[in-house]
Amino acid sequence: MPEYKSKYGWIGTVARVFSREFKLVLRDEAVIIFFIVLPAVYPPLYSLIYNTEVARDEPVVVVDESRSTLSREFIRQLDATPDVWVKDYAADMNQARDMMARKQCYGIYYFPADFENKVYEGSQGHVTLYCDMSVMMRYKAMLTALTNVQMHMGSEIQGDKSAHVIDLGGGFVESKQVPLGNTSMGIASAVLPFILVFVIQQSLLLGIAMLHAGGMGRRRRNKGHDHLQIKATPGALLIGKTLCYLVIYIIPSIFTLYIIPLIFHFPINGNFMEIMYMLIPFLISSAMFGLVMRVFVNNREGVFLVIAFTSLIFVFLAGVSWPEYLTPFYWKALAQVIPGYWASSAYVRMQVDGASLSQVSNMYWALWILAALWFVIAYLTEVMVLRRKYKAMQLECDIDPTALQKRTLYQQGDDDMLNPELLDDDEEEE
Repeated sequence: MPEYKSKYGWIGTVARVFSREFKLVLRDEAVIIFFIVLPAVYPPLYSLIYNTEVARDEPVVVVDESRSTLSREFIRQLDATPDVWVKDYAADMNQARDMMARKQCYGIYYFPADFENKVYEGSQGHVTLYCDMSVMMRYKAMLTALTNVQMHMGSEIQGDKSAHVIDLGGGFVESKQVPLGNTSMGIASAVLPFILVFVIQQSLLLGIAMLHAGGMGRRRRNKGHDHLQIKATPGALLIGKTLCYLVIYIIPSIFTLYIIPLIFHFPINGNFMEIMYMLIPFLISSAMFGLVMRVFVNNREGVFLVIAFTSLIFVFLAGVSWPEYLTPFYWKALAQVIPGYWASSAYVRMQVDGASLSQVSNMYWALWILAALWFVIAYLTEVMVLRRKYKAMQLECDIDPTALQKRTLYQQGDDDMLNPELLDDDEEEE
């Protein structure tokens, strides 16, 4: 490949690539949407959706076949919790299910006939919870209320049984729940910090892919040449583009990862500057990752098929929707090379749990390693795949000037426009 040189040297070439890439971003409305609008709209939207951190006073019905003093006390304490509201009693499970089907309640607590007898005999009593799983916050509220009442009443019963031996004040062990980091114990504070990091990564990947798709479109219209592309060595080209994306994403990153938690009262326990230091290798590695992923995109429509499809996979790999320890080893291995995996884990530990940068140093250095790894892969991709593809497009047009146009029309299924005379007329107009 020829070595492209600037009169200002290698640094001058990087600066020219930076300037040209910045202009390409500003003149492409789709890229502006991905780089600027998406990080400005999606985080508030997601935060508003999950703005109700916890569910309160969820309506439930009780099927009490025990009809005992203990079951009535259990139900009274359930109703006293802030999580559920015992709306009514049902004669049997059929009536309770009918009430749930008509959305008169979202949960059923079932007490069997032998509930009190089993408890006082020293065996285990059973309380069964049936609930509507369409909203996880409801399930969490009902299960939390049941667990808390069960632990409290179990402690009281154990204390009464051992009172003749030693007075323990109503229980063997006094338990007190003190949440750390996510003090509200809300869904949004637990999930959104992970999502916010992936919003940054995916919007960056989408924008890079869209820029590449625009370049491929210009090459198809200009016989394999992109007149807006700066001629530069692969290294200068990649670094110039990456610096451009890094500068553009400073403000969206601050807004998404710091301003949004302030507005919606998510946990803010991290040091602002240390989080910014962590973002530098994250943005660089994400940009290099995007410069590799663009090889799978040949047109603007393909951006959504290739990049947007991976969003759910990346969030899944981060351990948000599925416990990481239950994830198969091959998915874990794939997660290790995704910048958002390390960045989201580091961000949650810093912003939610109050960890310092030194305490997440393994994740910080993993991002730098990924930045180097994806740079090498992006370099090889640029030299061995993309530039060869550009050269092949140019050689193909040297043989048949309308070859690329014909291929595009064929892929679009527009067979009527494959008339050579029409293609020649279009070429003369250009």
